[in-house]
Amino acid sequence: MTAEQLLHTMRAVLADEREGILRFDAVLMARANDAKEIVLQRLRETPAAERGPLLAALDELQPDLRCNQILLAHAQAYLKDMRQAALERERRESSIVPLIRRKAG
Repeated sequence: MTAEQLLHTMRAVLADEREGILRFDAVLMARANDAKEIVLQRLRETPAAERGPLLAALDELQPDLRCNQILLAHAQAYLKDMRQAALERERRESSIVPLIRRKAG
């Protein structure tokens, strides 16, 4: 694997991952994660003397990795907010609430 091939592959994988994050698509995110594992395995299998240029090439991916990390953090916060809103809505719409209101009124 050349540094150019590594960058091309990882950019495609990170783009897929980003799309999965934006769509909340667990299948796409899992597929991207599996693809990253394959790339890492290939890196491990590369002789140590040949890894230098590959590892240096990975530095170019930092902005893409940072972008995905930020998107993941925002997605996590969004899901947390949505879960909280659903819990609050459930409390308000509980079948017990109308009974309490009737008896209090």
